[in-house]
Parts: sequence; structure tokens; C-alpha cells
Amino acid sequence: MYINYSHMNCKKKIIYFFIYAVLINGITLFAAYCKGIQFDDMALSYRIKYIFFGGMLGMIMPFFGCLLEKDKHSLSAKNLYTKRLINDVRKYFSYATYSARSDLKSEVANSYLDWLWWLIEPFCTMLIYTLIFGVVFQASEPFFPIFIFIGITMWGFFARSISGSVNMVRMNREIVTKVYIPKYILLLSKMLVNGFKALVSFGIVVLMMVVFQVKLTVNILWAFPVFLILFLFTFGMGILTMHYGVYVSDLGYITGIVLNMLMYLTGTFYSVAKRIPEPFGVLLEKCNPIAFLISTMRDVLLYGKAPDFEMISVWTVISVVLIALGTLTVYKNENAYVKVL
Repeated sequence: MYINYSHMNCKKKIIYFFIYAVLINGITLFAAYCKGIQFDDMALSYRIKYIFFGGMLGMIMPFFGCLLEKDKHSLSAKNLYTKRLINDVRKYFSYATYSARSDLKSEVANSYLDWLWWLIEPFCTMLIYTLIFGVVFQASEPFFPIFIFIGITMWGFFARSISGSVNMVRMNREIVTKVYIPKYILLLSKMLVNGFKALVSFGIVVLMMVVFQVKLTVNILWAFPVFLILFLFTFGMGILTMHYGVYVSDLGYITGIVLNMLMYLTGTFYSVAKRIPEPFGVLLEKCNPIAFLISTMRDVLLYGKAPDFEMISVWTVISVVLIALGTLTVYKNENAYVKVL
């Protein structure tokens, strides 16, 4: 919780987390009680859901509470870091976009099909998984090829960004050791590359929706906020993995194993809520941010359903908190990166 507060020991952090978790769960249960809902009458899924929300709020609220402390981590210091983050992003964003364009050009510099590979690779992957899961395992989701393609596109963006963030500082050793640049700008540049490829893939999704005659609704506009939340959450997680990747050389192997496991828990090729028995399928889909965002993107694009505003708000706040913690951690430790390298 207090990753940036060295004056707090581990025991005190655990106590604060427990207090906030109990407090939030107590408020939630009291509100339910006032509405005539007893905890004993709740389904298992609702019980786990309330406990999950209590845990998440117990982690988020202390962060905002820290903003009001009167020591060196006061509100003015936080405002200083916030202004520094905004100014650095404005100052170095042109470098990030230039670096992203250079990476995109270098990827296709020696290929015969040039940028067409950005279309061919995800499309062929979709055909393979459609054959395996649609024919062999007889998946029955409507518009299954598009269903698969959306999952592959969003998971690919997240997985490539996180796996690339682990060794981001080490791979750019010459830049880090010679020129000052906020280290998260390197990650931002890589995410712009992955984001551009994802947008190309979503262009294929649009064409497939026309071919399959998917009925469009106004909820399709939610596709942009959903992808933005995915970008923010990935950026926040990527900053933290980038930081710890400087000090833990084996983190790349661990990250690869975790990503392989998560790929099958996010519903990239199937619907988590439908395939896993209730209530665990629905809970897993909501508690896993990537699974939730993939499912929401499918709902708004293919099935005309409105997103879960409650969960959208929760994961947006969590993403912002992760970015804040990550950038604060980088600012405090970036001078030590050169020594480690």
C-alpha cells in the first residue's frame, strides 16, 4: 500500500490494510442491511464480490489518505510530482512518438510484404484459433471469428507491453546512462507501437463486423474508453514491472510464466463467465481486469450491451493509482538505475 513510504514498516502496512478492508466491508454490509439484505441471504458470488471490493478499496483509499499527510509526503509534494509527470509527458511525448515510428519502420524494413504483416499475422492467428476452438472444441459464441479476434488483439497488446517492460531499462542502457529521460517514456514508446498494431487489428474487426452483418448500437462508442482503460492499466503495471526488472534479472522468466497462465484465465479464446461454473466464472471475469475489458469490448461491439459502469469505474481508479505509484517509484529510484546497470 505504502510503497513510497519508507518510514512505515511492513507490520504497520498490514494493519492499515486490515483496518481499511474491515471498514469498507462494514460500510458495504451496513448499506445492504439498511436495504433489507442480510449477509446470510446473499449468494456466494455476492459475498465474494463484496469482499473483493472491500480489499480493492482498502488498497486504494490509503493512497489518497497519504496525500493529506503533513510530513515530507504532503499534498504539495504530491502536486509537485503530478506537475512533473504532466510536464515530462508533454516534453518527451514527441520523442516517444518518433521512437515508436522508428521501431515500426525497422520491423518491416527488410520484409517483402512490408506493413501487411501487421494484418496477416493476427488474421492468421485468428483463423488457427477459430479452427481449434470453433471446430474441434465446438465453441458456440455468436460471431465466433470476431469474438476470437477481439480477444487476441487486446491480450496481445497487454502481453507484449508487459513482457517488453521487464527489460526495458536494460535494453536501453546506452540512452539511460548517457542522456536523462524519464524511464517510463521508454515504456510509453513501446506501448505506442503495440497500440498502433492493435488499432490496425481493430480495423480488421470493423471489416469483419461488416461481413458478418453485426448489428450496431450506440454502445459501440464504449469501445474507445474500454481500450483507453486497458492502455492505462497496462501502463501502470508496466511501470512497476519495469522498475523491478532493473533489480531482478529473473523477473523476465517469471513474467513469461505468469502471462502464459493468465492467457487462459482471461477468456482470450472463450467466455470466462460461461465456461467456468457459477459463481466463479463471473467473479473471475470481473476480478481479472484484462478478462473484464475483453468481455466488455465484445459486449459493446458484437452484442450491443452496455458495460458494467461500476466495474469500469473501479478499474479506472485502480489504473490511475497504479500509474501514480509507478511514476513516484521511478522518480525516487531512477538515479540508482545507472549504478545497477
